[in-house]
Amino acid sequence: MFDYDVVIAGGGHNALVCGAVLAREGLRVLVAERNPWAGGGVLTREVTLPGFKHDLYGSSHVWIHANETFNDLKPELEKFGLNYIWAEDHITGHPNKEGPGIVVYKSIEKTVESIAFYSRKDADRYREIYDEFVNIKDGFIKGMFSPPSPPSYLPAAMENSREGLQMLRSYNQSAKAFVFENFENPHVQTFILGWALAPQILPDQQGIGQTFYIMIPAIHIFGESIPEGGSMMLTTSLVRYLEAKGGKVLTNASVIEFIVDSKKTAKGIRLSDGTEITARKAVVTSLDPKQTFLMLVNGRHLNQGFLRMVRNFSFGTVSICRVHYALNEAPNFNDNPEINQTAFQRIFGSMRDIDKQYLEISGGVAPTDPFRYWRRLCKPYPPSKIAGIHYQHDRRQYFRTVYRHCRKSCTRQLVLCKRHHHWRRTNTLAKWLLPALPKLLPISFSHSKPIHDRSFVSSRWRNFSDGYDHGKCNA
Repeated sequence: MFDYDVVIAGGGHNALVCGAVLAREGLRVLVAERNPWAGGGVLTREVTLPGFKHDLYGSSHVWIHANETFNDLKPELEKFGLNYIWAEDHITGHPNKEGPGIVVYKSIEKTVESIAFYSRKDADRYREIYDEFVNIKDGFIKGMFSPPSPPSYLPAAMENSREGLQMLRSYNQSAKAFVFENFENPHVQTFILGWALAPQILPDQQGIGQTFYIMIPAIHIFGESIPEGGSMMLTTSLVRYLEAKGGKVLTNASVIEFIVDSKKTAKGIRLSDGTEITARKAVVTSLDPKQTFLMLVNGRHLNQGFLRMVRNFSFGTVSICRVHYALNEAPNFNDNPEINQTAFQRIFGSMRDIDKQYLEISGGVAPTDPFRYWRRLCKPYPPSKIAGIHYQHDRRQYFRTVYRHCRKSCTRQLVLCKRHHHWRRTNTLAKWLLPALPKLLPISFSHSKPIHDRSFVSSRWRNFSDGYDHGKCNA
């Protein structure tokens, strides 16, 4: 007799969405997660001061709203606590030492005008690329959320027109080559390349030209959001929904083996305490390839050529170091008040600075001047809501009024791009960085002192080398 219809190894947000969709269809689903919590990197915790809740990894939910399966499920999840709060206008700011910087708005027209301060030609080209994306959006989204097609399908579909061939050429370029070909102003080039590198790719990595279409034009269509109560509310609502449908989410349940029969058919999972859980219809893994096939499946069941490819699989060489702050006032960007209206700021230097940073990474050296990715999401709330979210409470008001209402306290995150093995969980970086910020960036504080020293208690980093740390989730 089988224990469940479907058993899922790993309890990240992708696993939970998978389980919820299957449970909606009437299947009994079990999700087994090694950690004491479900959701992987979709996690919110108090890591600085009481009442300051921080998303430790995934914060900005964008592409999940392009998934029609999730959109069909969302009304049900809202009954279990999920409530997305949307950026109504300002999305990201890009401070610059020269001029007002660039602001990405939900409005394509306002974004184009922001770029036009530096180059009207580049602004027009940005608009053209956005219009090109609108024309291919449906096919792009379908391909993104469908099983992988044979490699020849995309070229075959696009090679019969001049526009299709041009798009294929762009797709096969590196991010840096795409930027140089399409934009001429160095400030705009830095802005565009910084966006394209957000998935932790390399500037000269071939075949990455399409990331610009993913990272920039789509933001004007799908917008940007966070769940009220923090990213963890996505996790919480999924767990509640799945269990309401008769499923189960096990935490502190480490999978040590996939049970495979003599016909090489997966039948279930074995946990570290010896418990065996079997599945009637399917066994699903949401774990990375190395954990799944090198550690949890007996090698005799797998082709040696396949195992060799798994061993050579790379998680990448770029990581993120994140530091969380609790401050007694909001930093103010001096160059443009519009940037203070955004929740996210991407701070790059010049194209030469980007080249230097990735050259140091390729040489195994921690970057001496890495880019900065700031997130500031806060709004004071009534004392009656002290048990709720402070860090991300009512983001709609945040996007309307920003920090005018954040004079007493706010949270602050700084994300630094660092090669993983050069950083440890230490407060040294944080203690050095805050007093130095006005010297490094176009921002100012009337008081640079944090609320108190305990505000620096969390420095978290993602390790791409082992696959065990869930890291940042780009939901």
